[in-house]
Amino acid sequence: MKKIILYVIILEICIGMSGKAIDCSVAQDSLKNKSPLWELGLFNGVARIPHYPGADEYSTYILPLPYFIYRGQFIQSDREGVRGIFINTPHIETSLSFSGNPPVSGDNDARDGMPDLGAILEIGPALKWFFMGRYPLDTLCLKTALRFASSADFDSGMDLRYQGIRGSVNLIYQNRSLFEQKGLSFGFNAGANFADSNLNSYFYNVSEEHARSDRGFFESDGGYTGFSAAASAQKKITRSISLASYFRWDNIAGTAFEDSPLVKENNNFVIGCALIWKIMESEK
Repeated sequence: MKKIILYVIILEICIGMSGKAIDCSVAQDSLKNKSPLWELGLFNGVARIPHYPGADEYSTYILPLPYFIYRGQFIQSDREGVRGIFINTPHIETSLSFSGNPPVSGDNDARDGMPDLGAILEIGPALKWFFMGRYPLDTLCLKTALRFASSADFDSGMDLRYQGIRGSVNLIYQNRSLFEQKGLSFGFNAGANFADSNLNSYFYNVSEEHARSDRGFFESDGGYTGFSAAASAQKKITRSISLASYFRWDNIAGTAFEDSPLVKENNNFVIGCALIWKIMESEK
């Protein structure tokens, strides 16, 4: 289960490499009979991720895990999750949105002497509006999501605890036509994030018990939690193998928790790469 949660978290980062290439254009390949109805493969992702937004310490994660893609007429599942649930029109699509944060153990200097943070798993509904429709090669869409967050502690079995709510609004652009003959696609993603006081408190509160001379008492409010801008590219090497890369800038200036003593940086940079190997596919 721990590996599954890390898979979801890293995929949320590495989806920028492979999934965002599908994010605004899931259906067009199937409609043009270029892609199989389903495929099974291996996703080998590497990502360098901050311990939490605002931290000045990072960890590197390497995780090879299988993936399954299904391109049905009404519902699709890919490396981003299940799509086309409830509403699926040429301009509107609903889906399940996933995100998360890796666990933060005692090796984080800012949290020295404080309890470890369990892995955060977020899941909830998302709504996408495609300005030019879902089927062109080059697409522009607006995505809004509302996710419910739970922490997972594995020290004494499986302990899941509800931690709060996060919302996001993103503008996503995907280009597949400019370098189509070379098998290269790229995309950009920018948006703002929000969270309630419960989720912000989980990361940024400092209790009186854990306050000290260089780390004062702090209680976080809910509200704005930062701006993100990302770029991704995917290159098809062979029919079965693709390479992908991802870069994201997160800025937390002006957030509800900016004054927390646990915030050491206003800017974080996430980088990742992936080797995607398609092992099997349907004939249909």
